[in-house]
Amino acid sequence: MQKRLLLFITFLSVLLLPATLYAATSSRLHIDDIRFGFSGNSTRIVLDINRKTDFRAFLLDRPDRLVLDLPPAGWRTFKAKFVEDNSAIRSYRSGTLADGLTRVIFDLKRPAVIKDLFNLPASGMEKNRLVIDIDRCSANTFEAEKNNVIGNRNLAPPAGTRARPDNNADTFASSQDSDIRAANPGTEQNPAPQVFQHHRKYIVVVDPGHGGHDPGAQANGVTEKYITLAIAKELKRQLEATGRYKVYLTRDRDVYVTLQKRVEISRDLHADLFISIHANKYDQKWVRGALIFSFSEKASDKETQMLADSENNAGYIAGVDMSNQSHDVANILIDLAMREKMNESNMFANMLIRSFENHDIRLLMPHPHRSANFVVLRAPDVPAVLIETGFISNPREAQLLNTSGFQDRMAAAIASGVNAYFRKMNAFQSH
Repeated sequence: MQKRLLLFITFLSVLLLPATLYAATSSRLHIDDIRFGFSGNSTRIVLDINRKTDFRAFLLDRPDRLVLDLPPAGWRTFKAKFVEDNSAIRSYRSGTLADGLTRVIFDLKRPAVIKDLFNLPASGMEKNRLVIDIDRCSANTFEAEKNNVIGNRNLAPPAGTRARPDNNADTFASSQDSDIRAANPGTEQNPAPQVFQHHRKYIVVVDPGHGGHDPGAQANGVTEKYITLAIAKELKRQLEATGRYKVYLTRDRDVYVTLQKRVEISRDLHADLFISIHANKYDQKWVRGALIFSFSEKASDKETQMLADSENNAGYIAGVDMSNQSHDVANILIDLAMREKMNESNMFANMLIRSFENHDIRLLMPHPHRSANFVVLRAPDVPAVLIETGFISNPREAQLLNTSGFQDRMAAAIASGVNAYFRKMNAFQSH
């Protein structure tokens, strides 16, 4: 009897063994295919996979490439390395990191940013898919976006997983090993790129100064209201191209918007950041360079107070009396929440200064960050700065401000500062 029972158990084990092995192997991620599609300036990368997966993606330069990290994965098929179409992808390859994660490198023909990255569940004839959408961008935008991680920064292989080459994978040649190690989050050689929380898009309100019957400063054939709108529109485009922001303009055409209305727009939208764009003018034509202002009850110098008075009086020119707001603002300033937002505004202003320096944007030294009592910076619950992009009273700077190339570079510098600000805020919130 015992002998028969032993034989039955052995027989049952043999029957169940394939199913057990299948369950163990099927839980591992498999990439069944990789496909590309393109439309205009956009390229879609689709990985057909056997199940929903965690991921981590970021951009690297020299050369420009998109890096995708996945849990340990096997390739059931692997097509040609080169992408013969008009997409932004030149070629791709894969390999295994030291900790066992699978890394896929997409070499870019031209700079591009990650617009979106998401899982699609199986439906009908379609398998599970991992989708990456990328859009062409300027070199400045790429520079601002490189090393920003989309997805799980702390991606790690399942416990007990060993790093081992996959016979079905297109592994890196020894000359490409640096790509495996490059920007591997968690290594001492390359500090981990900062990650954005990707659960929602940050709301940024961009405020092009002046407009309509209020032209702002005018000199050397240049009018402030047109410069500010052009830079604001380009900034909106660059920020939204990253897929991380929803950007609203206080005006998107040549119309007048009251100062208080601009503040109300940012508050009504529960903005995470408010950026007011202006251009400067001064009696001494040799003065040039950008300035960045954050809020203070008292201006940091006499010239700043004169500028603040000029900007705030725009409300009076349009028949809007802002004087009744002073008592309320004074009370708001007592509130601790206001002071916290002021601190965040100061931090953002300092990040913008570093970004301007990195993008070769001239600053008015020695104090490019100043404080002023601008009406548009008075929102008690929205970090805010006002950027004077340059002096149109300076002939050379007026010429620069009036060119699309400089406007694009200015927008890229601001966008880079915005990215740095939210990375820092994310780091604070994660501790």
